[in-house]
Amino acid sequence: MNGSHLKIFDFLHAKGAEYAPFQPQRSRDIYAKLSPHLKLPPRIIHLVGTNAKGSTGRFIALGLHERAKTLLHFSSPHIFHFNERFWKNAQLISDSSLEEAHAFLQKFDFMQEASYFEYATFLALVLAQDVEYLVLEAGLGGEFDSTSCVRRDISVFTPIDFDHQEILGSSIEEIALTKLRSMTRVAFIAPQHFESVNKLARSMAASFNTELFEIAPTPSDEAYEYAKRHNLPAFLTRNLHSALEVLRFLDLTPDLKAMKELDLKGRCEKFAPNITLDVGHNQAAARELLKVFDEKKIILVYNTYRQKDVHAIINTLRPIIKKVAIIEVLDDRILEMYKLKSVLESFGIEFEDFQAQKLQAQEQYLVFGSFSVVRQFLEEMGAR
Repeated sequence: MNGSHLKIFDFLHAKGAEYAPFQPQRSRDIYAKLSPHLKLPPRIIHLVGTNAKGSTGRFIALGLHERAKTLLHFSSPHIFHFNERFWKNAQLISDSSLEEAHAFLQKFDFMQEASYFEYATFLALVLAQDVEYLVLEAGLGGEFDSTSCVRRDISVFTPIDFDHQEILGSSIEEIALTKLRSMTRVAFIAPQHFESVNKLARSMAASFNTELFEIAPTPSDEAYEYAKRHNLPAFLTRNLHSALEVLRFLDLTPDLKAMKELDLKGRCEKFAPNITLDVGHNQAAARELLKVFDEKKIILVYNTYRQKDVHAIINTLRPIIKKVAIIEVLDDRILEMYKLKSVLESFGIEFEDFQAQKLQAQEQYLVFGSFSVVRQFLEEMGAR
């Protein structure tokens, strides 16, 4: 499913960066023109937050599929193939279906204005025209995200934390507000690290006349049983718990003994007994992984984007870091190597260049920092 022959990939490549320069009205203007030509699913569930959107959304989708409901789960970004963003009835969308959706959108001249992510969102809407449920994951922010253009029935707010401050604001309150303003008439909010986020959510719910459900911090026994069966860490167990609360509201509680295992790559995934892959890329993700490894010492296979708070991330993981193996990632957004090395030196952390052939069976490895880091690691391991 490499899709190299497809027109859609040439079109997307020409778009450049995932997120075009911020224009809050652009996606709304495009959707206003496109919407008369679309038939939206009866139910749209919108995932907004900093972390946990992908896994919470996929757990919702797995639960819906277990109850034999037709659905599409739209998530982002992808590791290898663009098709990974579109999970329809328990399968990744085919190249031919993607090309058909692209051909449909290309009938409208105004679609040329869409950014890469906006176009991906509109592809999801086309692909979801024949399903009962669309599980729609926001890309960045909430109120101005292209996924917020459509009518949504349920908002699900996953943990909100510091990330993308250069776009969303410098304080947790600013970041939370731009996400929470996407709230619909029914909303769920997962347990939060910052109590101020809960307070803002309650205030927003009162203002929007929203029925707000605050998800309990302790997962149910059935969630724990599923987690134990599939070796899920605590944070993924909580994400499952959040998904189950949404499904219960829909009267679609799945049989967890029959429900499939989480099939998103890079979510605290065991690549090998001594190698864990995680696409997390901020301090909040680092906090959760610190708990996963507890007091074990690991070799961190790492790199990061320059807008990330690398000091905070490394400082959080420092108690478990034995050494850092810096993996080279060819991306214009990657932090300059000398800056990363300077940070590691400031913490007194030993580092070296990553070499796949030097992995040792007696060491524990955590591959972490971004989707790009996980992709690069898998490529160097010949596991594409």
